[in-house]
Amino acid sequence: MIRKIGKRVAHFASIGVPFAAIGVLGASGAHAFTAPAQGDLGYDIYDIVVNKGVKGPLGFVGGVAAFLFGVSRLFSNVMIGIPTIVAAVCLIKADTILQTFGMVV
Repeated sequence: MIRKIGKRVAHFASIGVPFAAIGVLGASGAHAFTAPAQGDLGYDIYDIVVNKGVKGPLGFVGGVAAFLFGVSRLFSNVMIGIPTIVAAVCLIKADTILQTFGMVV
């Protein structure tokens, strides 16, 4: 029994350790996304889509509607209800989620 476990550990170490080393050495730093300042390239699009759409009343109403739809589907079909609720929460908090995700440059 112990020899079988030892062989499995040795096999994992011979494959897993090099992959882990490549992953650590190949990793680069991540930088969080910041909103563009007024006058920057793409500010107008960001303002319309994020500030007036997602963070505005349209995004809130869409998020609440999706949440209510997910709750109504939760009792009949869980596989549709749970992802819909998660998507609704992501829509309501989309600006915060966008700024906390890292973007590799």
